[in-house]
Amino acid sequence: MSERGLIPQEARPGYTYHTFEVPPGVAALRVRLRYHKAGICQLYLSVFGPAGYRGTRMKPGAVGAVELELIFGAGGASLGALPGPIEPGVWRVLLDLERTQHATEYDLSVEASPEPPFLPAPPPAPHNGRSGAAWYRGELHAHSHHSDGRTDVQSVVEAARRYGLDFLALTDHYTPAGWSELKALSGPDLCVIPGMELTAHNGHANLHGLSSWVNPFVDGEGWGVNDVARAVHAQGGLFCVNHAFSLDLGWRYHRFDWTLADLMEIYHHLEGSANTSQLTLWDSLLRQGLRITGVAGTDSHDPYAGRHRLGQVFTYVYAEGLNPQALLAGLKAGRAYVSLGPRLEFVATAPGQRAGMGERLKAPSSLTLEAHLQDLAFPARVLLIKNGFYHAHQDIPVPREALALQFQDHDPQAGDYYRLEVFALPPQGGTSGHGREWDRTLVLSNPIFLE
Repeated sequence: MSERGLIPQEARPGYTYHTFEVPPGVAALRVRLRYHKAGICQLYLSVFGPAGYRGTRMKPGAVGAVELELIFGAGGASLGALPGPIEPGVWRVLLDLERTQHATEYDLSVEASPEPPFLPAPPPAPHNGRSGAAWYRGELHAHSHHSDGRTDVQSVVEAARRYGLDFLALTDHYTPAGWSELKALSGPDLCVIPGMELTAHNGHANLHGLSSWVNPFVDGEGWGVNDVARAVHAQGGLFCVNHAFSLDLGWRYHRFDWTLADLMEIYHHLEGSANTSQLTLWDSLLRQGLRITGVAGTDSHDPYAGRHRLGQVFTYVYAEGLNPQALLAGLKAGRAYVSLGPRLEFVATAPGQRAGMGERLKAPSSLTLEAHLQDLAFPARVLLIKNGFYHAHQDIPVPREALALQFQDHDPQAGDYYRLEVFALPPQGGTSGHGREWDRTLVLSNPIFLE
């Protein structure tokens, strides 16, 4: 099959479909999309067989002549594609136009072969993590060459080990093609969590803890972002809203049911000052009574390079064991915090009561909040935030290996919540800022709630 089409300059984001018939006896398929990219023109290729999804290919950073290719067969598959038998019947190609600023023609071709491709996928490793309740640190947003990452899955996993991560979530756009490699590279020292990034025209979201592919194409008819969140929950996974203020890539699903959100990126390593807006949005949702856990994301596309390098920001999770189910349970419960270095314990105490992050206690007449920080490498300002607003702060003028602080609230009420923020102070004698600038972020806790 060979077909040509045109993307006009005024085209809006959306999907274009092509179909083709596969006869019996085919062992492999090669689907190619070619187009010319003179400027901004993000066009992605996905393929569906009679039994469902088979793969996605994207090259958002490419310029000039762009070729996207997917190869399938029972013996293996190309990057972004899923191996498996070639079913006879009607197959479907989905061309996803994210955006364009110029017209372009495209060529779509399909080739069939009686010979199967490649080698079988590697078997899973015998151990994906280890037992033992503890605070574990890891990365919840990383990409490989199965979508738009610059390195293979093995390089991502090797970087996670090099930089001391306990867990790693692989969140390639659209496709689960890297899951088998990911699971084969896990071990007692590193737990891996299979996932995907929903990459839609009005926002992105990470789908954590999946056991099978969930349809991320939400901008057509009859299937929306709320349906995706419910499908993720049906698999025991978590739905995380990503980089909500990233302009064209920000969250613009204004009718999204926020009760379906489990997690939200409150610190994104590539988003700069947009992190301040993400904190503000998070607080507005918490004040509505929603229990959405704040997490970090590197959004790594090259685990050894620049701001994409792993190990610069962490999500810490308290889990009953280092395994996907326990980590997801800890995240769902809000037993987590974001850190760019220091370790944190944050608890609220009242007569006969004690609660940590994500936990609840009955509103007492007076409340003590305790913060224990370790590895504080900079002079810092520690702020106690109540219901999204400033409550109190303490300045730490010199770095401290270990530090214990106390705050008091003499007017706690049911429905209140408390969280901590820690920022590096400006250099001595500096006059800029007030000690709460996003680029000096050290720690962001999750809330403790009063009921």
